[in-house]
Amino acid sequence: MTLFKLEFRLMARERGAWVLLGLLAGALVYGLWNGGGVAARQREAATALAQSSDEFLSQVKQALGQQAIDPKAVAGRGTMAVLPPAPLPLLATGQSDLSPGHESVVLWKLAASGETRSELENPSRLLAGHFDLAFVLVWLFPLCLLAMVYDLMAGDRESGTLRLALAQGITPWRWMARRALARSLPILALAALATLGAGLFSGTSGAGLRGVLAVAVVLAYGLFWVALAVAVNAVARSAASAATSLGAAWVLLVLVAPTLLNVTVETLHPTPSRPELVAAGRKASGEAEKRGGELLNSFYRDHPELAPPGQQADFAAQHLTVQTEVGRAVEPVRQKFDEQLAQQQAAVNRWRFISPAIAAHEALTDLAGTGYWRHRAFRDQVNAFKKSVADFYTPKIHLRQTLTMADFERLPRFAFREESTGAWLGRVSSGLLGMLALSALLSAWVWRRLSPARLGALAA
Repeated sequence: MTLFKLEFRLMARERGAWVLLGLLAGALVYGLWNGGGVAARQREAATALAQSSDEFLSQVKQALGQQAIDPKAVAGRGTMAVLPPAPLPLLATGQSDLSPGHESVVLWKLAASGETRSELENPSRLLAGHFDLAFVLVWLFPLCLLAMVYDLMAGDRESGTLRLALAQGITPWRWMARRALARSLPILALAALATLGAGLFSGTSGAGLRGVLAVAVVLAYGLFWVALAVAVNAVARSAASAATSLGAAWVLLVLVAPTLLNVTVETLHPTPSRPELVAAGRKASGEAEKRGGELLNSFYRDHPELAPPGQQADFAAQHLTVQTEVGRAVEPVRQKFDEQLAQQQAAVNRWRFISPAIAAHEALTDLAGTGYWRHRAFRDQVNAFKKSVADFYTPKIHLRQTLTMADFERLPRFAFREESTGAWLGRVSSGLLGMLALSALLSAWVWRRLSPARLGALAA
């Protein structure tokens, strides 16, 4: 304990340590503020869309109270499917700036792709991503840690004072561990407080457990970098070589490894291009429109219960039949896109431990509710909702039935269902345990390296 206090006091007298802490604190606060601004804009947009949808339903109910109305009027307006705000939006922006959080489900456009954005955004900014709290924690947080703990033993070995330091009757392992704890504690505390603040200020239900797990992920991520610094100091002969080695490790694990994994995954599981999907849709649409009458007659032969009196179908019925054919033709391309995207994500989950930065970022976005899995659940539920919209309106339009007050409660409404706690908890727990396992392996190696039997070689 005396060594811990002494090291802490020595660090408190270093002006550079205070400057480093101030820079990290400023980056964390700015990341929270910037992420909060993005979350607020998305929350306002979701609220406005939900209110607009509720107002339209209220108007429909009022109109049905007076008379029956044509279902084409309601189906043409569409129903808005909105993804609710993320549980921890201040923690990470994730895919929320790339994947749309809402989609207008219109009966006449069910075959069209829903991957569109209603707002304009600079493509360069989307490529770089937002400066949020997760960015600070994954990129800058380990740099600050390494700047504080890069010289735990290498400098003493270089100056020849290592034997004198270890002559106080403490084992090299304990001496190194206490120095590392004293110098890393302020950085770890700042990161943990900022992460906890992201959970406290989110103001959403269920943020408590997610916030606690986010703090655990951040601390486990920081523990890995401290263990790596201790391991490098166990073999480095000078402070300069230790700093160079740790800097190279940061570049390799935070910059190079994620990039190589991304390139490898996209090469092994390439997704069809968007132009291919658009071209397939246009080709199918052109061919189906030419065969509109034939498709409609074939549809009525297969579904005679939906045939109108005298087989006299109108334009709306023919359009629905053409749209069904277009959807059938485009579905293989769309399904291949989804399958390849799922395989890419599975590969990332399988190999994420080649870099703790990947594991930490995946866990933080998953906890924030802005990662791949929540957005995929939204897309899957929207696709299922489209089917329910078609099943409800298509028979009425073919049979030329009107909507009455009895149909109001059965009107298709979208309600997003969050995945079970066990699903995201399992993914986050595996990432957390993986980072702890890497730290344990490094610590075990250092413990053997710094055993008293090798003390003479270390101090030489």
